[in-house]
Amino acid sequence: MRKLVPFTLSAFFGCLLASSSAHAAEPSTEDLSIGTTPARSESAMPIAVQSEPDKGSYERESTRHYYMATDPPGDWAVLHAGFRPHLGTFGGLATLALAHERTERFYGGFSLAIVRNDAGTHVGLAQIALGRNLADTFVGGVQTSLSENRARDFLGIGQFTLAYNRAGTMGGISQVAAYNRARVFHGLGQFGLYNRADQDFTGLVEVGGFNHAKQKFVGALQVGLVSVAGEDVRFDGSVGRGSFTGLAQLGALAATDGDFAGITQIGAVSQASRSFTGLAQIGGFAQAGTFRGLGQIGVVALSRESYGMQIGVGSIAMREHIGLQVGAVANHARTIRGAQVGLFNNGEHVHGVQIGLFNNATNLRGLQIGLVNHAEDGLLPWSAVLNMGFGDGDGGGPAFQDEYRTAYAE
Repeated sequence: MRKLVPFTLSAFFGCLLASSSAHAAEPSTEDLSIGTTPARSESAMPIAVQSEPDKGSYERESTRHYYMATDPPGDWAVLHAGFRPHLGTFGGLATLALAHERTERFYGGFSLAIVRNDAGTHVGLAQIALGRNLADTFVGGVQTSLSENRARDFLGIGQFTLAYNRAGTMGGISQVAAYNRARVFHGLGQFGLYNRADQDFTGLVEVGGFNHAKQKFVGALQVGLVSVAGEDVRFDGSVGRGSFTGLAQLGALAATDGDFAGITQIGAVSQASRSFTGLAQIGGFAQAGTFRGLGQIGVVALSRESYGMQIGVGSIAMREHIGLQVGAVANHARTIRGAQVGLFNNGEHVHGVQIGLFNNATNLRGLQIGLVNHAEDGLLPWSAVLNMGFGDGDGGGPAFQDEYRTAYAE
């Protein structure tokens, strides 16, 4: 009958005596990427097998190399322990290593290594190391260590470490570390000083000092000192293809390089390079390509086009504003359809009301109420207290329509 609990004690003591002169194996190319294939190392034994071509095909005969672990257990054991065990397939309760453990396929409860724990496929409750955990495919509970967890494909509860978590495709509850990174994240949240999804984040929250979903964020909250959805932060008029879809994006810098769709974006700087669709965008500097919502509120509220309210010390719509502009100092819109209320109000094409100390319009279709009013095609070019325009002044009629069409053709 095969032994149920093989302990490689002789290997352990032999490695222990030789440890003073032994050198750790150089990291392989795959170790430097996300995952690892531990049994396929320089110490593994290649077995050359001549393959036979399929009949009727034009495939040439080729030699395929298969690799086997140098120290496989004799059976699917309950427990396996050693100093630096290299295992092929383990099925049982646990593997234990005082240094570096390599297992091509692990099925069981947990694997424990003091220094480093590598697995091609790890299916179990936990992968535990004081140093580093690496897996190509992890299915089960947790990867937990003091320094680093990595998995190419992770499906489980989470990755937990003090320093660095990285996953290719992450499906679980959370990543918790100083630095969390996943190509695609699906789960509850990322919690750390720096959280990053190279493509998409789909979950509940990203909470940290710096949060960055480089393509799409779909969730509830992105909260940090810096919170970014999309590739970059743009203030040069260009737009990205990123997007934020959720409840709120909060940070000293809250930015979406593309389209924001949610309730609110709040930051010292709040920015949506393409469009903002939601309830309110609030910031010291609030900027959107196209704003659609209840209010864009900031010391400076800036948009290319806006629909709703703009409220700030300065409220600016580079092209069109439909709704109310309130500026403690100044309001500007190339075309305003609604009202401007501030000390200084300016619009090229005004459909509505301007109320302020100084009101200026190139084309006026409505009222100006202020200390000084100027409208090139108004009832009076200059007036005090009240002025109005009906389309029958010097610049009215067809000329106004031509200028309006020209403005939106640019």
